[in-house]
Amino acid sequence: LNCVITFSSCSNTKENMTPVKIGINEWTGYDPLILADKIDLFKKNNVQVDIVRFKTTEEEMQALKDEEIHGAGFTLDEVFSLVASGFKGKVVLIVDYSMGGDMIIGQKDIKSIADLQGKTIAYEGSVVGEFLLNRALQTNYIRESSVKLSNINADKWLSAFKEKNVDALVCFNPIANVLLNEQEGNLLFSSADIPFEIIDVLIFSESFYQNNKADIKNLVKAWFDVLTYINTNTIKAAEIISSVKNISPEEYTQGQKGLIAPNLKANKSNFDSKSDENIYKHSQVIVNYMLSKGLLVNVINSADLFQSEIIFEIDKEKEKQELNK
Repeated sequence: LNCVITFSSCSNTKENMTPVKIGINEWTGYDPLILADKIDLFKKNNVQVDIVRFKTTEEEMQALKDEEIHGAGFTLDEVFSLVASGFKGKVVLIVDYSMGGDMIIGQKDIKSIADLQGKTIAYEGSVVGEFLLNRALQTNYIRESSVKLSNINADKWLSAFKEKNVDALVCFNPIANVLLNEQEGNLLFSSADIPFEIIDVLIFSESFYQNNKADIKNLVKAWFDVLTYINTNTIKAAEIISSVKNISPEEYTQGQKGLIAPNLKANKSNFDSKSDENIYKHSQVIVNYMLSKGLLVNVINSADLFQSEIIFEIDKEKEKQELNK
């Protein structure tokens, strides 16, 4: 573990409750959890939460498998990889859709995806990086075999780009903005070019989910509270999160432009199988890609993986509160 932020919230009736341990990486979409911790929104919702921050996705995934944490934020492809490895989990929340937050950035002399033929492109060893690159090459009619791929962990991205060890990098904020603003990098392709294909979610181990639904529900309620806080206190939210992540408030705000965090109503629609925006349909693009690459052997049972119960209960409670006003 690289850094652990522990928040010891408790109520009069839950003095000794066990904290819910949630793992996150540096992706800006998970930052609201940091903010919820800092402004006591977990305490307000009667749940104790430990946020465990990881430098790499691999460490985060291993921690979840080893039961060092109870839940974590991952992209859908990472979730499917976990499930394929035998991990039993439940997805309870759509955290965000990446709409430009995942990028392919080229060196100063690389002006387009077409310029990458014969060049070295680096990404962290995750499916989402390979997926974004594959879609970029596919869109520009370039064969994957015509580029050189290099696996570089997120904490080494900046140095690899500065030292020109790579011609392009598949990355995300806050590093992406540093490359664009300080290293004269060129934006070649982003998740904005493939909307609703890169999705971040919150997953819990199945055993923890079955035994701790009340705590999970309260945590998710705190998530929606913090989204409201960010929308109404944008400057203050940026100041708090940026101070924790050691970036400027401007860098944080710029990073937020590349993602959409669905509110309760949108999450309810995502978890509704009858909705046009349902997660079962959107996730199939990733499943098909992973099957085509041999990264999955079997089709994922999305009906079992995605659990609407928590979202629908919160929505019912909110409706009841509105009626009683």
